Amino acid sequence: MDKTYPDPAPIVEAAAVAWSEHPRFRDIGMKSLLAADANPLAGVNIVRVPPTGVIGRHLHIKEIETVYVLSGQTMLTLGDSDYDFNVGQIVAIPAGLEHALVNTGSETVELLCIFTPPLS
Repeated sequence: MDKTYPDPAPIVEAAAVAWSEHPRFRDIGMKSLLAADANPLAGVNIVRVPPTGVIGRHLHIKEIETVYVLSGQTMLTLGDSDYDFNVGQIVAIPAGLEHALVNTGSETVELLCIFTPPLS
């Protein structure tokens, strides 16, 4: 039986997406790879944090933020607890949980961040 599928979503080449300034945190770079128009269930970003850079305390009211460390060393704050959070580690931060991140190493940190649902 033949099935007809809609045109597939375009493949995004991360290297071709321009870096922009994070809308809330100074000196933090961001690439939006997939937004709600491409995937209504999840948004995907790469975030770049320079040495000594800080993503300040904040929370997401309705989004779960899943973060995978692509490179670098960080200190992740979840609520009132701090954790070493380094390359190869992943965490799912529940909606409503205050969190923050500091680059504790000497190299730039890159994070793959997935929001479910996408940030609005």
